[in-house]
Parts: sequence; structure tokens; C-alpha cells
Amino acid sequence: MSFVRAIIVCLVLAYFAHAQDSSQEHFQRFSALPVLAYSEDTELEYGGILVLFFKPFEGSSHVSTIDFVALGTTRKQYGGRVSPNFWLLKDQLHIPAKFELYKWNYSLFERGSRGSFDPVDEYEITQFHWNVPFELSFGIPKWLPLRYGPVVDGETREIDLERTPETKDGTMLGGGYIIALDERDNINWPTQGYYAAFEELFYGVDFDFHTETLDMRFYTPLFWRTSLALGFVFKQSAGDNIPLGRLVGPDGTDRFRGVESGLWNDNQAMIWQMEFRRPLFWRLGGVIFGEALQTGPYFSEMFRRQLHYSVGFGGRLALNRSEKLHARGDISLIDGKHLGLTIDLREAF
Repeated sequence: MSFVRAIIVCLVLAYFAHAQDSSQEHFQRFSALPVLAYSEDTELEYGGILVLFFKPFEGSSHVSTIDFVALGTTRKQYGGRVSPNFWLLKDQLHIPAKFELYKWNYSLFERGSRGSFDPVDEYEITQFHWNVPFELSFGIPKWLPLRYGPVVDGETREIDLERTPETKDGTMLGGGYIIALDERDNINWPTQGYYAAFEELFYGVDFDFHTETLDMRFYTPLFWRTSLALGFVFKQSAGDNIPLGRLVGPDGTDRFRGVESGLWNDNQAMIWQMEFRRPLFWRLGGVIFGEALQTGPYFSEMFRRQLHYSVGFGGRLALNRSEKLHARGDISLIDGKHLGLTIDLREAF
């Protein structure tokens, strides 16, 4: 396997983040950060991150944000992401949306967790993806941290993969629901509380399948300002026409960090995560983590497959102290022999 993110040159100086101390009276309006990286797949990768912060709307206790991420490579790959995260109507409506547009080269791997790190083919895809949940708490008593609501998800794609002619271009439009219990003390850097959510989506148009996700997280403080985060996620895709890229497995950035997206994908996946988090000094923090992954075509078969694991550590740079929003970089050792390095915004889980 190629080194996923081999050299990170820039997560550099604090003044790029336009950061302000939380003790100041002025509200921080934005944070900006350049990113420069290198990998064997992308060669030189460059871009930037911009986060806009909005003062809590009337009756709200949460700061709303919009993330902008733009990336390009010397292999003429381009991508961008816009992620609005709005708290409205006295926090009774939460919209953590995501819109992505990419023209990118990906590796195609053997299906399932028995597959190797070596890709069997490469393909180019141009895609526009959107995901818009509407999490509501109308009619829910204040003592119960329950949210519920509809989710709209979709994608249009053009794919170039000659070896699998059954893989096709097209549009997938999905809808479903999410039910979530959220008792975290902070969304960006939780140190105590819990989060549990179940989401189910049904897709139509050019593809006919459905997905289910169970996401559970637990946080507790330990000692010396260190906290423990535990995570478990179960995902599955079912149907006769599941498109490439909608099989489930590690995403390489949040769930099982440091591998290429698409590695070990199958119909079902379980991922366990454990992380120790601690602020260090100035705007810096650190984490130590361990992760495990199991995938398979169906539940009983998963336990006969190889269990993959990852251990590593990472650094954090606070872009907004008061909101505890960090840029992160993580170094992983996967299965005891493969290195990976991930860079992203906010915590993995």
C-alpha cells in the first residue's frame, strides 16, 4: 500500500488561523489554514480550509458554522467541500449538511477484509454528493436529549472503470430518517457524555439499494485533563444494485484512519475505536488511539474474516479556542506494518 499522506508540510503558524483568545470580548468570525501535503497517489496536494462562525441565533446556545475545504493535486485532481452546520429555532432544528464536488482518481481493491493492500485497478470519478439531515427536537422534553427527523442524500456521478463494465454512471437519490441521543458536553471536542444514532436511507433513480448505520460513542474524563473516547459503528448496504463507493468499510479519515477509502469494503462493517485526548499547551493538543475493523458480506461471516487493527497518535491545533475546534493530523500503524497519515478538520468521532 502506498503511504496515504506521506509528508504534511503545512498546518503551520497560528496567525493563519486568525485565532483569538476566548478571554477577548470580540467574537471570532473565521479561521483559515493552508494545507500542503504529499502522497504517492496524489503527488503534491495543496489547498486550504476556511471556517466561518456565526453568533448563536436568537434563543440558541450553539454557534453555527460553515466549513469550506478546497484541494488540488499536481496530478490534476480537484475537489471541494462545503459543510454548513446550523442550529435554528432555539436549537430545536439542527442541520449538519455536507456538499462535495470531486474529480479524483481512486484505487479499486479486492472486496472484503481478506483483500490485500494492493489495488487491482484504478478509476477516475467525477461526482457531486449532498447529505442534508434535519434533526428536530419539537415535542421532546428538555431533560431528554433526543433528536429525530428526515435525511436527504444523493449523488450524481461519472465513472471511468473499464474492467468492470457493470459499473455505471448515474444518479442516486435517497431519503430516510435519523434518530439520535446526544448528551456530549461539546460537539467539536467532547470530554464527557454520549452520542447514539440510528440512520436508515433508501435510494432510487439509477440505483436501488438502502443503507443502515448504528453509531455509538461514549466520553469520560480521566486524570490530568485527559479524557477517554470510545466509539462503535455498524454499517450495512443491502440491495441488488449497490454502486461502487456505497459498499461500507473504512473511510480513512474518521472511521479507521490512515487507509485509502474503498479498502476492505463489503456489505457490512463494524468498527471499534478508542482514543485518549489531552490538551497540551498554547493551542496544541494530542491524542493516542487504537482502532479495529471487521467487514463481510453478512453478519455471521464477518467473524470468520480477518480482523484489521490500527494504533497511532496525533496532534491538534486549535483554530477556535472557545468552540474547541481543531485541525488534526494523525499517524497510524495499520496491521503492524503499514503507515498512514491523515489530516482533517474536527475530531474523528
